[in-house]
Amino acid sequence: MNDPLNELRIQYTSTLQDYLEGGGEAALEHAYELGRKAIAEGLGVLDIASVHHDAMTGLLQYASPESAHITKRAAEFFAESIAPFEMTFRGFQESIAKLRDLNMALERSEKRFRSVVQAASDAIISTDSSGNIISWNRGAQVVFGYSEEEVLGKSLIILMPERYRDAYLRKLEQARSTRESKIIGRTFESHGLRKDGGEFPLELSIASWKTEEGIFYTGIVRDITERKQAEEALHRARDELELRVQERTRELARANESLQAEIKERRRAEEELRRRTEDLARANAELEQFAYIAAHDLQEPLRMISIFTQLLAKHYKGRLDKDADEFITYVVDGARHMQQMIEDLLTYSRVGTSGKPFKPTNCEAVFYQAVANLKMAIEENRAEVTHDPLPTVIVDTSQMIELFQNLISNAIKFRREELPRIHVLAKKQESEWIFSVKDNGIGISPEFMGQLFKIFQREYVAKYPGTGVGLAICRRIVERHGGRIWAESEPGKGSTFYFTIPVRSIQVVPM
Repeated sequence: MNDPLNELRIQYTSTLQDYLEGGGEAALEHAYELGRKAIAEGLGVLDIASVHHDAMTGLLQYASPESAHITKRAAEFFAESIAPFEMTFRGFQESIAKLRDLNMALERSEKRFRSVVQAASDAIISTDSSGNIISWNRGAQVVFGYSEEEVLGKSLIILMPERYRDAYLRKLEQARSTRESKIIGRTFESHGLRKDGGEFPLELSIASWKTEEGIFYTGIVRDITERKQAEEALHRARDELELRVQERTRELARANESLQAEIKERRRAEEELRRRTEDLARANAELEQFAYIAAHDLQEPLRMISIFTQLLAKHYKGRLDKDADEFITYVVDGARHMQQMIEDLLTYSRVGTSGKPFKPTNCEAVFYQAVANLKMAIEENRAEVTHDPLPTVIVDTSQMIELFQNLISNAIKFRREELPRIHVLAKKQESEWIFSVKDNGIGISPEFMGQLFKIFQREYVAKYPGTGVGLAICRRIVERHGGRIWAESEPGKGSTFYFTIPVRSIQVVPM
């Protein structure tokens, strides 16, 4: 059997001698290989040193005076031969250092993992393959009510309601025998059992892991009581909303039916109103035409009666008896009154048929024209007629003059003992002008207010002359212009007549 140390000694001495004789780099490489071979054969650095000592002892016996140079060269050779030992030792040291660093990193990672597990609000529980608890975090203590000391080493079934335990044990046995489980890696819902015996809904995720000691399981348990309560509340709210929607739908259906019936009835009423409006408009037109024709045709016979009664009064007054003179006077007055009524009726009928187009009209000018037309009555009654600044409006100018004239004339006619005072003003309110004619006359009784603007209606028939058509004409003029007319009065203190004229653009020119 070969001696590794002896073979090393022979090769080492031969190679060293070759190097000392000028072998150069090749000899040094051979020395390095001898060191690696020594390591492979299980030899150590001391063996190399012994071989080197023996080789140097033999060579120095025949050395020349340059032995110092030889010793230096030999030291270089020895250093190269033991270099593999140095490299191997350094690598061993580095491996140990790396292993130590890995262990420290593993310990830090494990500490961090344990800190995370302990800080988690969910329950994190680990068991061995037999289902005994081996790990229990603070979240599990909060969820189930058990401390770590109370559960470690005990079966997991203490956390399950009775109805789940048999199924769990069967699945656990199946997992041990087949090393397979359908619930690993899944998340599902179930129920847990607290220490106080109360059940609660939970969400469970299970994972498995293996070591040399066997298979272990870790479950993450989340208490979903609040979520379930919220879901139940949501279901109740949804059901309640559905009921409300159904009820509201029925109500809307009923309302729609009622609305359809109302629309149908309204259309019928609108059609009836339209028909009646057309009939009324036609009747009014016919009535106006009749009134015009009747008044026009009556004028000529009435004029003849008036003329001949006046001639009769002129030629026979005083020649007949007293009663005859009185009767003739009655006939003349009646004919004159009838003539005035016919003229007023013609005027009334012409308001809607003979009106002129609307145009911008300065009411200051209207006022002065009406006052000029009433000059004689104003002077006879020593009336004071004043006004505030009046606007320009879009109206039928001639009808506006007639409106002012009628209202001022009435104010003068229905006077008290004191001198008449009439004041006209206007103010703008939103989309209309409100005009007023105020007097200090006898006033109007409340009982007559409802008849005030009707044709041929008079409150004072005997005392004051007139036909009862003037205010009816005023009403028709105002209504033709799209306005309203009314009066306010206090008997014995005077009256105020109001009427409105809409604010119009220049383009609106009704006929």
